[in-house]
Amino acid sequence: MTATRSSLEALQGRWGLWPARALWFLLAVMVGPSVGQLVGNNRPSMFTGTVEVVLWLGWFVGLVALLAPSTVSLTVIRILAPMIVFGVAISATLTGTFGPGIALALVGSLAAAAVIFLPQIGDLMVNGSSYGAERRLALRPPAGALLGPIQIAWLACAIGLVTGPILIATERWILGLIASAAGAGLVYWGGRALHQLSKRWIVFVPVGFVIHDYYVLAESILLQRKTITELGPAPAQPVAAADLSGGALGLALQVSLDEPTPIAVKNKRSVESTKAPKLIFTPSLPGRLLAEARVRGLKLA
Repeated sequence: MTATRSSLEALQGRWGLWPARALWFLLAVMVGPSVGQLVGNNRPSMFTGTVEVVLWLGWFVGLVALLAPSTVSLTVIRILAPMIVFGVAISATLTGTFGPGIALALVGSLAAAAVIFLPQIGDLMVNGSSYGAERRLALRPPAGALLGPIQIAWLACAIGLVTGPILIATERWILGLIASAAGAGLVYWGGRALHQLSKRWIVFVPVGFVIHDYYVLAESILLQRKTITELGPAPAQPVAAADLSGGALGLALQVSLDEPTPIAVKNKRSVESTKAPKLIFTPSLPGRLLAEARVRGLKLA
């Protein structure tokens, strides 16, 4: 596992986002013709045209997102990538058509989605929104969001994006317009919920680093370099530490301070204000965060 992770780190460090961009570009060759043939052989021409326009528009938006990395781009591409996988699978199932072309489309779309969901890619996309001397590193999603909330929000976006156009393509004009209006609301709600997860990061600044996580915190926390006494892996049984990880899976880090710092933690519909001398958080790539901290002169455990 360690060797695999090191290989991914080395590949990402050398090539950055280009592997994901190349796979996404190849989707035009692997997925486009197959899906077009599937719907074209089984539906009226207007339906076929609409599906192909939606497909190509989604692919183009995804390509732009990968070429212009940012937190918004990260949300967009991680909504679109699974939609293409499910689109190919559902089209093949409904039409009962399977063959080498469909298999290639499924493998290609799965490969692109798998790469796009790698933490290394998420880290680069998040850092695309950095300013000047900043360096942003993504945080892992809270455990409570992994099973249920993320899938529901994504499903709302997927339904909202495709239902209206498909109804209009089958000449159900009024129902299609109503579904499009309702779909816009679903996309806004689902996209906003997913974007809150994309906007969770640690950002290194000249004076120290900031924990920016409005999923857990009501306000960001600035930790100045002069107040940080130690940064390293969190102990199995932390003492007097505020856990800001949300139960995220993976290696958690603990930062110790020379005096308790005020924090405002969200608790359902309320906010709890307290002070803590130690804070625990879970970055997507803890090794990279510790390396950045070392370069910036922070004391490591």
